[in-house]
Amino acid sequence: MKHILIALLSAALVLGWVQTSEAASGKDLEVLAKAVGFIQGGPTGSVPVAVLYDPGVAASSAEADAVSGLLAGGVGGGKVTLTDGGKVEIGALPATPGAVFFVTQGLGAHHGAILAKVTEVGGLTLSTDEACLLAGACVFVVKTEPSVDILVSSKAAGATNTELASAFSMMITKK
Repeated sequence: MKHILIALLSAALVLGWVQTSEAASGKDLEVLAKAVGFIQGGPTGSVPVAVLYDPGVAASSAEADAVSGLLAGGVGGGKVTLTDGGKVEIGALPATPGAVFFVTQGLGAHHGAILAKVTEVGGLTLSTDEACLLAGACVFVVKTEPSVDILVSSKAAGATNTELASAFSMMITKK
């Protein structure tokens, strides 16, 4: 019986029936707010975050709903409070200068376009999806389970001219 269960779980993972990443949590967003506060010359106060998603990807849509809901009341405090800037379908990336985008899970096919738009408008990308970081499309990716990890893409930070306070460098992992 144990071998059958292991085989079924393995097949479910391989076939994509089980979602292995978690949607962003309130704690993830709090850590992102603090990280944004360490950007030299970065945004301060109430910072609207546009949540990018693909309506054709279930994980992306679900995470967009969850993140928008969490941001509705504002997350963070202190130097930066992230607020809901609305959900934005991936095909309608806004050209708002200095825009901050939360990149949901499942947008791998769009990472290049996301980085190009954010670079064009001088924006910033945030996520909990490490694939976005590894593709060089997200400046910050955080994980708060089982421990807090703040990851920074050197490629995305360079493309968006994002400079971090030197005191922050000991708290992050650059990739």
